[in-house]
Amino acid sequence: MTRTLLAATLLLSLAAPAVAGGAAAPSAQVQPATPAAVMAALKTAGYKVTMNPTAPDRDPSMTFTSGGHEVQVWLSGCKAGVCSRVTASTSWDYSDAEDLDTAVLNDWNSNYYTQAYAYEGSYYLDSTMPIRGGYTQATLKAWITEYLEDVTYFEDELPSE
Repeated sequence: MTRTLLAATLLLSLAAPAVAGGAAAPSAQVQPATPAAVMAALKTAGYKVTMNPTAPDRDPSMTFTSGGHEVQVWLSGCKAGVCSRVTASTSWDYSDAEDLDTAVLNDWNSNYYTQAYAYEGSYYLDSTMPIRGGYTQATLKAWITEYLEDVTYFEDELPSE
């Protein structure tokens, strides 16, 4: 009994700094759901991000390139500069193709969390992360890393041009 209590106390004392804001605090600190904070988190993750020009009737968006893919990132549900979601989107132009293969989309969507669709002669792959209430830089980095892995896998599934 004493050994179990000692082990539990040791485990809690080792975990306490991360929970209480010790050494792990910077990566676990909750970030605000603003375009500037999302852009900063993507830059901290190593991406060269460009904020797109804003328009009064459009949600804020930004762009970065990774592995030869241009990734559009836009925020939605924004009120007073605070947003509820961030979406990453990559597209492949197949406008020269006669028809787009919807079977590849159905197969993808039944096996992955990212959403694949066809629109105006292009294939798209999107992923959305809720950010209302905040998020951590580590969470945003993990989300975009997983998304970019799916981009590579999805591209491998697309028909040859």
